[in-house]
Amino acid sequence: MRIALDARTMYRPQRRGTGKNLIDLYRTVADMRPGWSVTGFHRTSHPNTTGLPESFLRGTRLESPGDRLDVWGRWMLPFAAWRGGADVMHCPSNGCPSWLPLPTVVTIHDLIPIDHPQDAGGVEQARRFERGIRQACRRASWVITPSAYTKNRLVEEYSADASRITVNPWAADSSVRRVPEDLWGPVLKKYGVNRSMVLHFGSGTGRKNTRRLIEAWATIEPALRRRWQLLVVGLNENGIMGLRGLCEKLCVQNSVVLHGFAEEGDIPTLLSAAGLLAYPSLSEGFGLPILDAWATLTPVLASANTSIPEVAGDAAVLVDPTDTCGIARGLSRLLSDSLLRNDLMVRGTRRLEKYSWQSTAERFIRVMERVAGLVEDSRVAA
Repeated sequence: MRIALDARTMYRPQRRGTGKNLIDLYRTVADMRPGWSVTGFHRTSHPNTTGLPESFLRGTRLESPGDRLDVWGRWMLPFAAWRGGADVMHCPSNGCPSWLPLPTVVTIHDLIPIDHPQDAGGVEQARRFERGIRQACRRASWVITPSAYTKNRLVEEYSADASRITVNPWAADSSVRRVPEDLWGPVLKKYGVNRSMVLHFGSGTGRKNTRRLIEAWATIEPALRRRWQLLVVGLNENGIMGLRGLCEKLCVQNSVVLHGFAEEGDIPTLLSAAGLLAYPSLSEGFGLPILDAWATLTPVLASANTSIPEVAGDAAVLVDPTDTCGIARGLSRLLSDSLLRNDLMVRGTRRLEKYSWQSTAERFIRVMERVAGLVEDSRVAA
């Protein structure tokens, strides 16, 4: 099979969840279907750092200067896929091209830009995103989504055909493993951590709920703040400036460390060293950091909303992300109870067994083969 892939997230110099997941997915697919070939279309001049064999994935750069109206994704990508003779096109980042000259599978991770337009570039960007969602639900050959939460919303709010949607959960980042404690030192020093640490993947915008987490942090027992630090990573310069002012106002600047984007290679150490992952997000389509925390034996505090309970089950302390006092109670409970943290580590390890790249790739392969007309499989939709 020949697949045309929108690989922009895979080729970014600073990859986030979607790009990392795609690499893990296609690496597993390459092992299971070595005869397949993938052309990964992207826009960067950076070399191929995916680690995938060139016999399987061939990166192709498509130029499109400016592109305020997403001409690249709406028209250039499908034209290049059609001209290249692909059997199926895979659009893995929520968007659906305006022109579909060949069978197309769209992965819709979440509806976050619609729910939180202020975090997605404004109302106009959110409207454009929603048009793409409606188009995918109406015209794509198949839709893949990582959670039943998102699938149900697509069916109920956008009249998607449930029989053409497959729920295909992700697995933990394959590069994330428990790092031995004697190797933590240099990374912790780099991030300014000097005592027990709570890790938060934050943002200066609203959805990650970083401001409310810091406000909750300011209300926990002072003795806990003397023993623990809150490390927030993933902030841009404006985010750091704004949150620094909040920390000073709340008098917690000595126990909160604000940091920029964390390098990929540092994530396993930061998660391993954390006594707790704080993940009180207002909205998610899945919740990958939860799986990564479990892979490093780190307990989790997370939100009791959107897709997160579906992923976390009973292996995390769940809180109302809009309740500052509730977040503070969850933090205090976890930071003062080592037995609870140990219990969550065990539960997380067990629950992580539900999520594997082998299973994710098997479901993905069934979809692609079904859409390409190679098989008829009643198990595709789930």
